[in-house]
Amino acid sequence: MPSLKLVGLVAALALSTGCVSKAKYQQLDTQYTTGQQRLNKLQADNARLTKIIQTRDRAAQARLDAYRALVKELKPLVDQGVLEVTVDDGRVVIGMASDVLFESGSAELSPTGRSNVVKVGKILVRRTERDLQIQGHTDSDPISSSTYSDNWQLGAARALAVVSAMTAAGVPADRLSAATYADNRPVVPNDSDTHKARNRRIEIVIEPDFSDLPGFQKLMDEVKNPRPLRIHRKPKPRPKK
Repeated sequence: MPSLKLVGLVAALALSTGCVSKAKYQQLDTQYTTGQQRLNKLQADNARLTKIIQTRDRAAQARLDAYRALVKELKPLVDQGVLEVTVDDGRVVIGMASDVLFESGSAELSPTGRSNVVKVGKILVRRTERDLQIQGHTDSDPISSSTYSDNWQLGAARALAVVSAMTAAGVPADRLSAATYADNRPVVPNDSDTHKARNRRIEIVIEPDFSDLPGFQKLMDEVKNPRPLRIHRKPKPRPKK
């Protein structure tokens, strides 16, 4: 595509020297004006996209800095073997072995377990404003007692016990939820006592924030104002003549 300035210059020179008709000049001038408008739009779009990218880069860096600060503050507990911090499907997961928190078959936090949960809760209050889900996981050994009929109930009771300790640590209750997975999400096979101990755990999941993801606002607008459903019906076959 020729330079817009060149097109304009050629048009002006052509008219001044009488080489082209007035109609041809107007055609060249229109071409120049249209091209200039397209260029202005491309420049505006480029500036807008650059701003969006810069904003997302800053948000990503802020999330990374917050994660590093959280891990740094949790490091003493990691070094003591109280917990581990991982990232799973974009979510920060703080895992704590149930054997450190509870007696076998119990959902009552031990004094040491409660102390550690309170420590973690206070750190989370300082380091994040995200919602937290407390998940209870068990091994595959069946349980049947007067208190818990199965591992689902045991996992739920343990998760709720941690929620209670978290609120005591100052975590706002409206940011907490509890879930139980029983033995359905093992981290290792339940084929040894060591592996079963790893699977008996509480996970504190820091829920991700999707509001700054591409297309999130459009999705929210569609949820508020859903588009009408289009029902596609197969055309009825025409009767044979």
